[in-house]
Amino acid sequence: MFVIDDYLERSLFVPIRDALEAATFPWEESQILSSKAATHLRPDDNLQHVHGFYLKKPGVFLRSEKLDLIRPIIERLNPVLLIKAKANRTARKARHIEYGLHVDTSRRGATTAIFYLNSNNGYTLFADGTKVDSVENRIVLFDAATPHTGASCTDADARLVLNINMVLAPHVRAGGA
Repeated sequence: MFVIDDYLERSLFVPIRDALEAATFPWEESQILSSKAATHLRPDDNLQHVHGFYLKKPGVFLRSEKLDLIRPIIERLNPVLLIKAKANRTARKARHIEYGLHVDTSRRGATTAIFYLNSNNGYTLFADGTKVDSVENRIVLFDAATPHTGASCTDADARLVLNINMVLAPHVRAGGA
């Protein structure tokens, strides 16, 4: 697992953050976990807004017209194969809610990156107890087979993250991005 602060230059980061925070950004409402997996959550605690930037899997190909917005992140990561890129906007809650450990893809050799778009007291929690705080312009990269969960924030309007699943070149996987 690698945590890198100040991942992008400010001039590249700020336009991405500002675009996703804009009232006009095209979000879709979605469940965080399937109803079957979310039995421990109240229905209103299992909602988030998402924007699918990219998805490629057998029989499915999605490419958002907003994909160029996150190009600086994708270019720096330089994946051999991009599997999925999705922004998540989780509304502030009265208490921290840990949604449930999961993996984003079952693709062997894949890497997951979580890029934090705003600072708040939400976090990402891993099965081994490691906690990565939500700090804007921070990225955490880890083996996609590693169970993790997001946790809501209580001190900002929303927790904004970009979740990227990809295959990196072997030399990059070994040494971080």
